[in-house]
Amino acid sequence: MRKCRTFAVLGVVAVTIATGSTAAQARPASTPLTWTPTPVKHQPAILDDVDANAAGTWAVGSDLIDDFQDQRPFAVQWIGGHWKTTPQPMRTNSTLTSVAVAGGKNVWAVGLDRADPAQPKPLVLHWNGSAWRVVPGPAVPTGSFDEVTIGPGGAPWVAGWASVDGVERAVVYRYAGGSWQALNAGLENSINGNALTVIAKNDAWLGLNAGLAHFDGKSWKLVKEVPSDGSQIPTALVAAGPKDVWAVGVEHGGGPLGERPLALHFDGVSWNRIATPAGGAQLYDVALRNNRPVAVGESLQEVGNTIVSKPIVLDFNGSSFVKAKSPTTAEGTLTGADAAGGKLWTVGLTNLPTYAAFAAFSK
Repeated sequence: MRKCRTFAVLGVVAVTIATGSTAAQARPASTPLTWTPTPVKHQPAILDDVDANAAGTWAVGSDLIDDFQDQRPFAVQWIGGHWKTTPQPMRTNSTLTSVAVAGGKNVWAVGLDRADPAQPKPLVLHWNGSAWRVVPGPAVPTGSFDEVTIGPGGAPWVAGWASVDGVERAVVYRYAGGSWQALNAGLENSINGNALTVIAKNDAWLGLNAGLAHFDGKSWKLVKEVPSDGSQIPTALVAAGPKDVWAVGVEHGGGPLGERPLALHFDGVSWNRIATPAGGAQLYDVALRNNRPVAVGESLQEVGNTIVSKPIVLDFNGSSFVKAKSPTTAEGTLTGADAAGGKLWTVGLTNLPTYAAFAAFSK
């Protein structure tokens, strides 16, 4: 199984690899990662995302039921040194893909409701401090949300895809005053919003199936440095500031073993490609540890006639991303990462002997 943010795309476009901008290089040295796995007792399940800040640490994903033929939303909260499973309101086949913590009693999670498999709908849940409740999504006939983040003033922003005027396309919405505000100008020809980071109401970045876009408060405009043919797919974004933004994802080269980890950095002027290790791999999330990016995902290896996934962690050394210690040697993948309170968190799944939610932190 792979995180929902992987997609089939076209061929590769050559891009010059930069050694990193001045902003990317001017960072303190990092200490080695020393991982502590944190057991998730409720199994079988998978975790897709984690969000951590001073208000709390949450991870979300899916319960796997009926021999994995059905799924239910799964959310755990880190309390007292262990993960606590929280009851869910959904009774239909549905999943959670992203979580954002706005406060101890204000947590948002999004995903997909497959009550009608022919017309899946975006799923939005809100935690009020004691229970999750369903928040009605935008009035679209079908769609899915892949990302939620908290913008300035505490309003949640979501990204994904939806059918708009009969066309499936990338969408972004902001929830304010109890209603959804569409922020879709400029996305008419774009496919799926995978990753979103909001710096200000007039400064946001969106990773797409076909490129990268910037929001100036009125409309989205594609970034010229990132191909829009689907050969490079940003699947995660993180911003240290308006002139220090990171994106990671995958560059497609044909077949599973042709995948290459993608890393990009914005220095306030332009986006530059940052070198990553050779070998088949995909990156699914990136977090700032002591103001330095750490990316997580999966490496792809051929064992006999089977493609095997192994968790991969890449650490930025000041000029390029290099392989770092992984929290587990089991087959599987790391799908989410975040840092807060002196901890770098990562979540995902292992798949031997069966699918199991996985979480760990490094100080």
